[in-house]
Amino acid sequence: MPSIFIKDDARLRAEKGIRYDFLAPDGSESREAAEIIAARNVEFCKGIPSCDDYIDMKMAVEALSGGTNTIILDDRGLPSVMVLIPKMNSADLSNGLKSRTHPAFIVNGVEHDTVAVGKYISIVKDGRAYSLPMKNPKEGAVADFDKTAAFCTDKGKGWNMIPYALWGALALWTKKNGTMPEGNSNYGQYNDNSSGKGIPAFIAKNYENGTESTGATLTGSGPITWFHNHCTDGIADLCGNFYEWCSGFRWYNHELQLIENANVMLPGCDTSCESSLWRAILPDGTLTTPGDPDSLKLDYVDGCWKLCRTVTDNSGEKHHGIMRRMGLADGLTEFPQILIELGLCPERQLTGSPYGNDVLSGPDSGPESIPCRGGNYYDYVFTCAGMFRSSFWYGRDIVGIGSRLAYYKI
Repeated sequence: MPSIFIKDDARLRAEKGIRYDFLAPDGSESREAAEIIAARNVEFCKGIPSCDDYIDMKMAVEALSGGTNTIILDDRGLPSVMVLIPKMNSADLSNGLKSRTHPAFIVNGVEHDTVAVGKYISIVKDGRAYSLPMKNPKEGAVADFDKTAAFCTDKGKGWNMIPYALWGALALWTKKNGTMPEGNSNYGQYNDNSSGKGIPAFIAKNYENGTESTGATLTGSGPITWFHNHCTDGIADLCGNFYEWCSGFRWYNHELQLIENANVMLPGCDTSCESSLWRAILPDGTLTTPGDPDSLKLDYVDGCWKLCRTVTDNSGEKHHGIMRRMGLADGLTEFPQILIELGLCPERQLTGSPYGNDVLSGPDSGPESIPCRGGNYYDYVFTCAGMFRSSFWYGRDIVGIGSRLAYYKI
């Protein structure tokens, strides 16, 4: 791993474009890999505002991560720690998918070679969301969906909360690479591995026995298995700790709807309940007008979810079912590629690690349900947290859900 260095050395290297020889993502010591990472970082950061106040912080973050992490400032000149994610091809993420750029890297028809995602669950200060270490994630769960989105988009051009599509890409990547992260899903520890714990952020009442227990843990304070790549330069706390809103997908009157690709990252993108940008999905994965009788929906049958065109369960009750056990209703032959890319439906062919017991739950009692992903610190009691956890139990007016930043060079 790169050694600690003094700030003057970091500034000198920054001014002259000199970088250290870092470990490659696969753990090998490869100058070629380091140069590729460094070049991607430099290209991505062109034109992004920076200031001398944070040059030492920026260079330290980039040096200690090998260039995979960086600092991006908002319109107030304040920093967030972000992880750079290179463009992914869907066929490389999951067996049985056709080759195409994953939709998380397409905005308004333009492909993005690199995007940035918050390394930490966001906190909110003075109406802006920030990605910072060792913070209480409860500080970011202070408003409903629309206001939480505004905390992100108000930071300036290119900012928003993480698109549902980008979360799906990360979930498939971790599955393929065998690094699906653990996290705080059982009052300060992971439900299947109690050896690693995070630093308590607050104390909560245990739903199971009523005792006082650790609630959420401070952002990024857990062991390396709590990072998406099982390395310290990864994204922290994607499993458990605090539910996180995702933008660009919803469940509306049982119908699955999305805003195409990662178009939610466009400045001023209308994600309101009445937006004309919402599209339904046909069995072959093409998009259609909401309300199409052939559009895909979710039905709950015998304790399991079924992808369908006609819903039989009209009880109005909330349900939960393990995602990997999702089935197909009569007349459907396979899960469409788009829903696999989003991490909502199981793969056609197993790739990498086996699925866990990550649960899909919902819907909200109203017509619209907005997704939260990852799980919570008490998810061990009710269901199970994880990268493929999707909770549709909440409408957009609920308060108390966290979020995670994304930044695209728009």
